[in-house]
Amino acid sequence: MALVDPQNTLAYHQSRVLTSYRDMSNVPVHLVSAALKQFKSKDKNPGTVPEAEALWFYGLNHGMALIAAQYDPLQPLDEWDLAWVKDYHGRLIEKSLRAFYYLLLICTREARHNKSLANDVVQMTEKFGKETAQWFKMSGGEGSIHEKLLNKPPQTTIGNFVECVRWQFYNSKWNSSYGGKKWGQVTDCLCRFVKGEFSAEMMLDTVWTLSHNNGPIFNKSHFYGMYTHTLLRILDVQRSGQIPEAVLADPQISKFADAAMASKFKDLKSRFPGAIGDYVDWFVVEALGSVHKYPAEKAQQVQEHGMSVKASEAEKNAAALAQAKKEAEAAAKKAAKEQAAKEKAEFEKNWFVVMPDVQVKKIEMIREAA
Repeated sequence: MALVDPQNTLAYHQSRVLTSYRDMSNVPVHLVSAALKQFKSKDKNPGTVPEAEALWFYGLNHGMALIAAQYDPLQPLDEWDLAWVKDYHGRLIEKSLRAFYYLLLICTREARHNKSLANDVVQMTEKFGKETAQWFKMSGGEGSIHEKLLNKPPQTTIGNFVECVRWQFYNSKWNSSYGGKKWGQVTDCLCRFVKGEFSAEMMLDTVWTLSHNNGPIFNKSHFYGMYTHTLLRILDVQRSGQIPEAVLADPQISKFADAAMASKFKDLKSRFPGAIGDYVDWFVVEALGSVHKYPAEKAQQVQEHGMSVKASEAEKNAAALAQAKKEAEAAAKKAAKEQAAKEKAEFEKNWFVVMPDVQVKKIEMIREAA
């Protein structure tokens, strides 16, 4: 933390733990396990709703972006803005701990499905040490590996431990429904946070988007309740930057917002008039790359509000991008066809085809002039 920065500035708060890059690779696993165990024992909401957590993060982060655009780093914040910034850091520290412990638990637990572990132990020993390799070899089933991490963690560092987990997902053999590359990508987020490549804020920004072989990761019954398909809707809306609008106006998403969240984002809308709309613009959601389509929402939007300026612009931009992509693909096909024709002509000029798969190079006779 920058001790010389005034505490009522963005510069001071940007140096806090949520937004700092901290390498904890060398922390012993047993210390992390002890902290995880303590967090779990004191957790008053083990069924925390992932949709609500995602909305808190994205909505508060939206407010931070609006505030940051108004100030230089060392410019004193107004009272309202300072309160928002403090709340952002205060709320998200606990949320980032929950997400980190969840990633650590589920990635460790998934590693039990390694189908080539007996053969992998030699390489794992060379790369990560005997203690770590043997810990995975002797971990057992789902319940035992989970409890073993809490009560009998390996004598190694957390950096070495999570790298060993990641190595297995990318290099070992897995059933199509378990482990493998997709779990490697989930573990990438965990490893990057442990190594200090991601701040806690960046980890939170990423964790809601992570999926394993069968969908979003929030279905493992540790620290979070089971996700619903509204989480995917939230991610589509977030891609368009309209989370406050969704909390205040979208019936499906607003179900996951309690009174405190709704009040918070209503205040944000009042604080920045014109920056937050009165409804989710579903044309913009789709135009900016939503994974899903929303024809019913778009039809209702047109009926109630007409076509917004942003929607018209977004559709024009999307159409222009689609046309540019189409033209680029056509040009690439034309170039490939011309190149193939050129190569064929060059081949026919220099080779005889005697029979299938047998070619003889033509010999050019050079005769001297008489």
